[in-house]
Amino acid sequence: MKKHILFASLTLLIAFATSAQGLDFEWEKEIKNVKATVKVMSNGELYVLVPESNENMRYVSQQLPEEYKKDGLKITFTGWEGKIPPNVRLMGKPLKLKTICVSKTEKKKFKLKKSKYSFK
Repeated sequence: MKKHILFASLTLLIAFATSAQGLDFEWEKEIKNVKATVKVMSNGELYVLVPESNENMRYVSQQLPEEYKKDGLKITFTGWEGKIPPNVRLMGKPLKLKTICVSKTEKKKFKLKKSKYSFK
């Protein structure tokens, strides 16, 4: 019986700790018309946006449309760059998208349905 209580306590503690880590980023600055390439990371589980102007930089956005999750896709985006909190490690800077679009050539090459998405 003590093992069950201990197990239940640990489970609740872990659940509370992971829910407390939900990151709500502070949005630092607006960035406009950034040309970038979509890259696949972590065995296809994560997609990052690598700007053409700085290939050492990476942005991570949870808003990236499913059809834009294609390795090598050239995109242009506008959005808000987030500030990474202290003691937190991420694969790239957080990005809150306002718009994301592709050229007609990229749309045809990757067989995309939409050439532009806008977010609120």
